[in-house]
Amino acid sequence: MRLIGVLWHPRRTMAEVVLHPKFLTAWVIVLAILAICAVALLPTGVGRQAVVDEQVRVVEALGGRVDDAAYAAFQANPPWLVYLTSGGRLPLTPAVTLLVAAGLMGLAAIDGVKVRYGVALAISVYASAALVLQQVVATPLHFVRESLTSPTNIAGVLPMLEESSLPARWLGAIDVFGLWWVWLLAVGLAAATGQPARRYAARLLVAYVGVAAIVAAVFAVLGAE
Repeated sequence: MRLIGVLWHPRRTMAEVVLHPKFLTAWVIVLAILAICAVALLPTGVGRQAVVDEQVRVVEALGGRVDDAAYAAFQANPPWLVYLTSGGRLPLTPAVTLLVAAGLMGLAAIDGVKVRYGVALAISVYASAALVLQQVVATPLHFVRESLTSPTNIAGVLPMLEESSLPARWLGAIDVFGLWWVWLLAVGLAAATGQPARRYAARLLVAYVGVAAIVAAVFAVLGAE
């Protein structure tokens, strides 16, 4: 299966993906695994409380305040959407997958190479294998940690950083599996254009780290108000 092959033999598998860009079954599998992880966690008491705690964390990080009434409202109607926007799950959503594919087309165009959207979307879907593996690893750890934050983010392995500091926020938005995803995207795009993978890896890494920096800065500024 290509979803497994792309993790073990990324160059060979991405070359096959570019040559035969069929991705619908793989995309369904990726979304199904994401759904299974959610169904395994969210209906439980730990999952419901983790959703509430994550929403409170986000509100307070943005400078807001959660009083007793608001907290009770969260508990009565947990904001389930926060699950998709936390823990590195956002890049797995269909909208982001489609957007990333468009971005890959743009990067190829800069080098004067035309990559069909179907090929770019196939690359985006198969690169998601790294992200869905992260969810498989993270879901049991969410139970243990009782938290929806990613246990594989860079800040998590640097406990000496103050949690509310800008570096901690920035590194907390960068995930080890996210870096793997970026590399797979670069390998796929290289297979489609004939350019070296490192050429695209550098550009995609700048974009990934840059978005993380912007998110961290927004939270830092709003949290300080």
